[in-house]
Amino acid sequence: MIFEPQMYGRKFWALSLAIGIIATSACSGDRNNNRGFRGTEPNSRQFIVNESLGSVEFSKGAVTGNTKSLSLAIGSGAFRPIGESNDVFYTVTDRGPSIPCVGSEAVTGIANFCDGNTGSIFAQPDYSPQIIKWQLSGVGTGLKLQQSEVITITGSGGSAINGLPNNFAQARIEKAYDNRGVELLPSANGIDPEALVRLNNGNFWVAEENGPSLLLISSSGEILERQVPAGLGNDLVNDSNGAASYPVSESIIPGIFAKRKVDRGIEALALSPDNKHLYFFMQGPLDNPEGGVAESRIVRVVKVELNDDGTANAIVGEYLYRLDPPAHFAIKSTAKGDLDSSGNFVAQSEVTINEAIAIDDDYLVVVEQAKTVSKFYRLNLANATNVLGTAWDSSFTSPSLEQQSLVANTQFITKQLGFDSLTMPLPAGIDPLAENIEGFALLDANFGVVLNDNNYGLTGISSTVKVLPVGAFVVTSSAPVEPKLDYSKSASFAVSGAAYDMGAATSVAGDTTNKRLFVVNGQNKSVDIVDVTDPLAPVLATPGALELPTGLGAPKWVTTAGLYVAVALDNVNPQDKGRVALYLLSDLSLVETFEVGSSPKMAIFDLFGSRIVVANEGQPSADYSVDPVGSISVIDLRDGVTVADVTEIGFSDFNIGGSRAAELPAGVRVFGPGASVAQDLEPEHIAVALDNTKLFVSLQENNAVAIINFADKSIDRIVALGSKDFGVKGNELDTSSDGNVSMRNWPGVYGLYQPDGIGAYRFGGKNYFITANEGRSRNYSGFNEERTVAALVGGTDPGVDASNPNFPTPDTELADLIVSNKAGNTDSDDEIEEISAFGARSFAIWNEQGELLFDSGSDLAMVTAASLGANFNDADTASPANGAAPKGIALVSSLSRIYAFVSLARTGGIAIYDVTSPLGVQFIQYVNNRDFANNSGDEGADGITTFFIDSQAYLAIANGKSGNVRIMEIDPGVTTP
Repeated sequence: MIFEPQMYGRKFWALSLAIGIIATSACSGDRNNNRGFRGTEPNSRQFIVNESLGSVEFSKGAVTGNTKSLSLAIGSGAFRPIGESNDVFYTVTDRGPSIPCVGSEAVTGIANFCDGNTGSIFAQPDYSPQIIKWQLSGVGTGLKLQQSEVITITGSGGSAINGLPNNFAQARIEKAYDNRGVELLPSANGIDPEALVRLNNGNFWVAEENGPSLLLISSSGEILERQVPAGLGNDLVNDSNGAASYPVSESIIPGIFAKRKVDRGIEALALSPDNKHLYFFMQGPLDNPEGGVAESRIVRVVKVELNDDGTANAIVGEYLYRLDPPAHFAIKSTAKGDLDSSGNFVAQSEVTINEAIAIDDDYLVVVEQAKTVSKFYRLNLANATNVLGTAWDSSFTSPSLEQQSLVANTQFITKQLGFDSLTMPLPAGIDPLAENIEGFALLDANFGVVLNDNNYGLTGISSTVKVLPVGAFVVTSSAPVEPKLDYSKSASFAVSGAAYDMGAATSVAGDTTNKRLFVVNGQNKSVDIVDVTDPLAPVLATPGALELPTGLGAPKWVTTAGLYVAVALDNVNPQDKGRVALYLLSDLSLVETFEVGSSPKMAIFDLFGSRIVVANEGQPSADYSVDPVGSISVIDLRDGVTVADVTEIGFSDFNIGGSRAAELPAGVRVFGPGASVAQDLEPEHIAVALDNTKLFVSLQENNAVAIINFADKSIDRIVALGSKDFGVKGNELDTSSDGNVSMRNWPGVYGLYQPDGIGAYRFGGKNYFITANEGRSRNYSGFNEERTVAALVGGTDPGVDASNPNFPTPDTELADLIVSNKAGNTDSDDEIEEISAFGARSFAIWNEQGELLFDSGSDLAMVTAASLGANFNDADTASPANGAAPKGIALVSSLSRIYAFVSLARTGGIAIYDVTSPLGVQFIQYVNNRDFANNSGDEGADGITTFFIDSQAYLAIANGKSGNVRIMEIDPGVTTP
């Protein structure tokens, strides 16, 4: 079975143990499983390479600056040929010691060294790049590293090659200066190597940044051919400063690649094990159009077919890779990772692809890095859309590919995080990975070498070679795959008479054993039963509904586990105590009812089906004259149903004067008129930790989560979730219902997280919870916190502080955004400093302590806009409210990955993300069958669950507005016997 419900916690617990063993036995190599190993057995080691290249003195006119020692930089790329022993690998140097003009004073000791120009300073302009062969030897702690061969790259007949920029007419070039500040002429013989592979015949392919270009180099170092983008070859052959001393061709690389940014050319190369295909990766997005893609995340990846002799035949594939945003390389809540000096995320332009290897045809591993945080991703190109020869290869296409966030009907490369240097431990005695990790080669299934580019020592960084057990995390037996949904493999069910926007389907639970679904029908105040013997042909079961207890109000939630189905029901007066009705799944007979707290909103069984946990919202009356306390009820069935114990966990200890009042974070919203803390806190949804030790309870209106110790039913803590800054890049939103997609940042505007749905999972032996940050205001006849920005800025109940960028007159696009007049007063005066909207328009991942590790930013809006255009955000009508309104979350495990299926209440549809590692979250798919013109399709996605029939996984979505349940087959992405 590909999908494993509720099993992923144990798998990742085992993974965390493996990490611990590697760390404690790092020097022994005991975990290296090397069947058929040829060569020295590797173990965790690090080596510092200090090969002197002399020194350089910087001067400019009469001013003498710093003198810097130079050392060999070996780490621009690495490769281990499969045909050689496992203890041999090759590296390549880049263009030689150079530094950017901007900020060069720290190295040169001279201000304005380049006279205000951009460009680079070349400390050794005549440096010739080299290919170096390395050999590991020795055993255990005696492991050694030594050079066994140095190959200097030359032109035809051994003519000298340098690292200077080329003189291209149709590509951006950089100015070059020597150590005296004298401008240097471009050179047709200049190359900037960044990656290499070695063919079985002994020749090399080397990637370089200047062109960008591919160099075919003989085993002795002579350039046999340089492939440049179409239109650039003539500039090298007919350079007035001297023609290239090697053959030049522009027969395979499309001309669009000439639009690379300076110092952002071809950065990574990979060779298929059979030597039939060469893959190259641009380091970052093309500069297309020039200067207009600073925030782009789209990188082009190219597949080249090789002839039998290793020469290039043709490009056969061009695919799209989506870089991670800068927020995925740091954790702000703990101030760890790649943050700038102000504690903010680094720029998107800092995120690059630095190295690649091929495990098999179309199965690759890449190194993606911001500054010091490196991520090793597994890739599968097999299912990615080939865009070669499409309009995206034309420089006249506008907007360009690089100006897109996602591309409709285009499958990006599948990527799965295997290892990250921020959250996953390195073996004992190994220093943290440095900046500029540009070399990576696998020695065997467990160990690899990781190298940094030390820029020849100019900035004081050493060149290091680390032998690390990263292979076990980045290499799997097969290429990564993704689950998919398809409406052609789905079905819809609605009870007779289901009316639009009457809540005929709001909650759904599956019964795999008896092949049924239970659906809360708010319109009929019933729990309907659906026969899913054939999940894609559902029918009303017999009986068609549960027989609910008399004298109670409407059902609110349904859940199943083990022998039972449980229904949470309001009282006739929702402010009175509610009840949970328990039924046997075998015959649907009512076993017992249990009194719980007021306004029970949601119920869930624990992982063993022996306890039921209920979120009692304690919702106030419309006029706010009655406001019952919110609580969590625990119904313990372990000693039997007839003697079940019911415990109600309340929040009175956090009231003013209570024993735990001081523990309540200031950011928890307690603002109902005259309400105590216990009355104001409103539990919404519950997730059970995968080790059954914690309960995570969303307190939506309060913008908080309560964390409960399950064993003793005590409140561990209440976590204030804080707000999301919509003025930060990556957090853009549309705030106006003008019928257009208008995503932009709004400084001074924030979003309260306010999650509705909540889920829990484990990774690396730790508990995490994930929230769907829908947002919700309190809008009653007796109390209403909703205002528009225009009314808030122009009003006095309270007004907006003059320090807010939107004071005194908000932009017309912002004016209709619905915000709170009870949030954002950060200094306890009479005015609001932070304009606060309802919801973060995202989903987020938090650790067990409630620290924010991941937020999807504006991705849900970008994803839905790419698919629906101006119909995103419910045909743009929800843009002033809470956007797509992420509401429910279902978690599914497949092939040791964890996927979140997120329902979008306003836009409709389901977004799928790989959430296995909080630092490696990836968008997978978005589906939506709404026909906005004809007002048909699934609308108001709410409750969501998974179930299994005959080992096939299905997703069931209760759509509150359209009143139907959508059942979708989950394609795991791989065929099983």
